[in-house]
Amino acid sequence: MRIFTTVRVVGVTCAVVVALGAVPQGVHAACNTGSLAQVSYGQSGVAVTALQGCLIDAGYDIPAGPTGYYGAQTVAAVRAFYTGALGMPTWDGRSVGPQGRASLVTRVGAATGGAAVGYKRVGSATEFSRYVAEREAVDKVIQVSPMLAPGVRTTEALSAPAAAMKERAVMDSGATRVSETTVQVAGIDEPDIVKTDGDALYVSREGWWGRAVPMAEPALQDGAADSRIAMLPVSAEGVTVVDAYPPQDMKVASEAIPESGELLLARDAQTLVVFAYPSIVAYNIADPAKPVRTWTRALGENTQLTAARLYGGTLYLVTSTWLTTGTVPCPVVPMLRTDTSTTGEVRIPCADVWVPERIEPLDRTITVLAVDPRSGEATRSLALASDGEVGTVSMFQGDLYLASALPTAPYDALRDMVLSAYAPYVSVATHAKMQRIAGYDLSAAGRVQEMLLAAEADLARLSADERMRVGNEVANAMRNALASRKRELERTRITRVPLATLSIAAVATVPGTLLNQFSLDEYEDTVRIAVTVGGRSWWQWSLWSDGETENDVYVLGKQDLAMRGSIQGLGLGERVYAARFMGDRGYLVTFRQIDPFYVLDLSDPASPKRVGELKIPGYSAYLEPLGGNLVLGVGREGSGVKLSVFDVSDPATPVERSKYLLKETWSEVESNHHAFLRDPDHEVVFLPGGNGGYVFSYTNGNLSLKATVSGWSVKRAMYLDDYLYVIGNETITVLDERTWKKVNTLAL
Repeated sequence: MRIFTTVRVVGVTCAVVVALGAVPQGVHAACNTGSLAQVSYGQSGVAVTALQGCLIDAGYDIPAGPTGYYGAQTVAAVRAFYTGALGMPTWDGRSVGPQGRASLVTRVGAATGGAAVGYKRVGSATEFSRYVAEREAVDKVIQVSPMLAPGVRTTEALSAPAAAMKERAVMDSGATRVSETTVQVAGIDEPDIVKTDGDALYVSREGWWGRAVPMAEPALQDGAADSRIAMLPVSAEGVTVVDAYPPQDMKVASEAIPESGELLLARDAQTLVVFAYPSIVAYNIADPAKPVRTWTRALGENTQLTAARLYGGTLYLVTSTWLTTGTVPCPVVPMLRTDTSTTGEVRIPCADVWVPERIEPLDRTITVLAVDPRSGEATRSLALASDGEVGTVSMFQGDLYLASALPTAPYDALRDMVLSAYAPYVSVATHAKMQRIAGYDLSAAGRVQEMLLAAEADLARLSADERMRVGNEVANAMRNALASRKRELERTRITRVPLATLSIAAVATVPGTLLNQFSLDEYEDTVRIAVTVGGRSWWQWSLWSDGETENDVYVLGKQDLAMRGSIQGLGLGERVYAARFMGDRGYLVTFRQIDPFYVLDLSDPASPKRVGELKIPGYSAYLEPLGGNLVLGVGREGSGVKLSVFDVSDPATPVERSKYLLKETWSEVESNHHAFLRDPDHEVVFLPGGNGGYVFSYTNGNLSLKATVSGWSVKRAMYLDDYLYVIGNETITVLDERTWKKVNTLAL
């Protein structure tokens, strides 16, 4: 039963929902197979509760949850179980015999085996909806207490990628030395706008409108010359296939692919995948000059693609489906079939969706799919609900990691802060009531909401002037508490997903937020994570308190993600702008006004250490190990793009060996590591700028500008043997890396 009341608090009206009954918050008991016994329709008791819990865990819907009463909903679930699991469609569902109980125990064990602590399978769409509805309680907390919420501000998202590059030998193509997209982990490909197989280049081009030309009409009606201009497309949209090798004979082979977007090239499957949002389209490129569309998939309703990887011939997709109160949250349909060649659609039933064991406000379902690039069929899937977007996806040879910021995680800490902040101003009776509410069987957000309602109701007795004073005092007390408890108030959930099973192997939370995928690294039996703490949490924004930021590095055990060691308090008042982990070393850049470049010793996971620090003007937003104890940083100093080579031969005293400032105000490398290329054989790197592309030598740790290719549309570079292909939206320019002379230019 639910009682709906309306409470007016200091000028704010909000609905309060108080849940009463045997099963608060929609939480169902886990399957207790030891309590299973012969039960039938109309009975009540522990055995019925055990039966209902096991049916729910096995994927059979009981909307009311395990009430302990064998009613019509339980009859329907038992009937469905006997039909689906035992092949007995004539069973009336009014009892469960020995065969049914034995089969149920076996099925539940298979369904729930291997789940990480902290997650369970959702019992039904009804139970799932209760998690989603919990978001409303979160949204009301700020409304309840306007004195805690003078306004909400936003901050500009920062991005600082790093990169690792893998070179492969292509024995069956014209080129024997072929570059690949700059990625985090060698051998795990990531989508980008250019791909190559050593013979052909696949260039995704978006239509650009911007070339101004006079209109064809020679005169207006009055005879005056027409001064209007037309905006013509600079380039066509779609994927252009270029016969690239040898460069002297380079030519366009095909423009038959009309879609544009980032690409993945599954060479063994002879398939090019185009992420043409909101669709994913695949082409067979056995003959690159004649690509043939093989399948098309569309993202489901309210679904967006978060990340994609290609590894071991399998396409891995991570999607996010937005959940809204009042809609049915499952089955989850992250991908739809839009052609008739295969079945294609992915439909994940409620019984296969994982939710936190403890009720939390949830606003999206994260899905991980393993897809066959040849057919577009999903061979494995994992769906788990989340209360925040997956901001970071890092993938390694055996595991995929999801990092989700938890905007509603701090409510247990906020409960204590609210009790303390209001204590001097509310009556003794009201404070005692708030303490009782803190122990209620409600969600964490619900307890905070009810406590604030009680406090505000008490303060309504004060005059407007006094309420204004108290409001400021409470807000100030909350701000002061933030500083000491910021690592509790800002949390990120890390989930390890083995690629072989797409299951939840381990879950942990760490303080702070991750910058990007390079902030998380797997090495041997550890996971290393770099975070920024403070200044970004929802409560800090609501209190107009940026707080003092800090930066931490945490070392977790890979198997269970248990904490093994940490470094805390790096760069007070600054944020992580770049992170890079290499073997037993870690490199971190934080920034506010100067660029501290940190060298970390991670050889002992239980005792990681900061061993060196270098402070220089500007910052690095991209870190690339060059070998030989050299690390390249790409960022900016003042308003210009800067490249720096750091010498870390002595980890305790890193030095900036070389620096180069470009007459550029921006490079895509600052926000996208795919735009960067390193050729270790020729000891050069490429990066695009706003005015063209730049090739730098880093021989002996000294930066020198070897070549430039002008043009505002220059985006990428790839090398085939000793030829560097500088690729733009309008042209491809080929340079001989031995002489740096231009070999050929192709207009697209």
